[in-house]
Amino acid sequence: MNQSGKNLRFAFAAVLCVSILALTACSEDRSSNGSGNENSETTAVLTDLCNSPDLIACAAASSISAQVPTQETKATGETLVIGMINQENTPVGSFPELSQSVQAAMDFINNQLGGVDGRPLQLEVCNTKFSAEGSTSCAQQFVAESVPVVLGGIDVFGNGIDLLADNDIPFVGGIPVSTQSMTSPNSFQFSGGSWGAMVAFAAYAATDLKAKSVAILYGDFGSIADGANYGKQTLEKLGVTQIQMVPYPILETDLSSAIQAAAAGNPDAVILLTADTGCTSAFEGIATAGITAQTFYTGACAAPKIIAGVSAEDSEGSIFNVEGPISRTTPDADSNLYNAVIAQYGKGLDAIGAASVTFRAFMNLYVVLSELGADGINAGSVTKAFRGKADASSFMGHPYTCNGKQFKGLPAVCAPQQMLGSMTDRQLNQIGTWVDVGKIYGMG
Repeated sequence: MNQSGKNLRFAFAAVLCVSILALTACSEDRSSNGSGNENSETTAVLTDLCNSPDLIACAAASSISAQVPTQETKATGETLVIGMINQENTPVGSFPELSQSVQAAMDFINNQLGGVDGRPLQLEVCNTKFSAEGSTSCAQQFVAESVPVVLGGIDVFGNGIDLLADNDIPFVGGIPVSTQSMTSPNSFQFSGGSWGAMVAFAAYAATDLKAKSVAILYGDFGSIADGANYGKQTLEKLGVTQIQMVPYPILETDLSSAIQAAAAGNPDAVILLTADTGCTSAFEGIATAGITAQTFYTGACAAPKIIAGVSAEDSEGSIFNVEGPISRTTPDADSNLYNAVIAQYGKGLDAIGAASVTFRAFMNLYVVLSELGADGINAGSVTKAFRGKADASSFMGHPYTCNGKQFKGLPAVCAPQQMLGSMTDRQLNQIGTWVDVGKIYGMG
């Protein structure tokens, strides 16, 4: 592979990890006081509901309750095919968990919820094989098959989304890493990606910390740099005048040089737009440089295996973003259902990580399909339904509105809102409530 190909590969991996911000371990605290016996009793009840092979009661307590029959119902009608574009079985990155989680959700819906008006859903996955040509080929396949909607997995190139748009076929969810996924008129996304993370960090640094000087470290490539720029613009709007942009080569895993450059500016806050192996390097580099300023990392860096691999002191007090409320006491009904479905139908799939993002998107799509009814489902009706959604319930996420105005410059984003958490003794604790990054970025 040539250098350009390598750059794309590593940039893709970085953007992917930055975008996966909603871990299933982060669930919403729905209790009135957040403590006491009420929490333990609720935990026991919801856990019992979701431990049974029959998940009807578990689903009835979730955000898809309106779609849940009174008893287990198996779909037996004519198959309804749903397309999905994803990257699988390639040496430069394979993400089968994204389609596997959707398949698990479909199996649950077909076996227990009666599909859509009795029609079983069938998932047809097309592998881009990490190429622009593959992306286009996948879209061509689904256009030829006249599928009513295509789900997103991972497609760093996004060419297929353009072709789907040309044929008025909606593209729903997935990990938004391409420009098309965030801007195309036929795309509907339930994540703010790295753009949302940067705005949330910048707002907290400027408003809560009253920072006068902020350093932003980021991989110097395409959408990563664009996300970093969203952070810079937010800081400027909030009155921060000393902003140090510190790009580093996208292939670089040792961030010590970039961190030393940031330290030279004596910043009040340091935002590190990195993920995967870059997280460990960032934690250790900040400590080595003796930086005492508030540090911000993407939610991917809060993954238990990463936090466990660094000194507790190195991660202590760091702030991370996630895309769901954080609680370890009261379970969230959606998260309970997700974990139960993956356990029963996921065939060994790990529930923690990227699988939760595509599961969420599909469940939101399922609600729309159910509302339309089997006879009313087509590409145009699905697009119209999503476009008309306002403050709609999002599975394991913030309510969504798909009017194209939720995040300036990113019209495909329906729910960019973020949560922030602070690491204390290797545990992530929620700071405040939802951060409306779209409103913050759009001001002024």
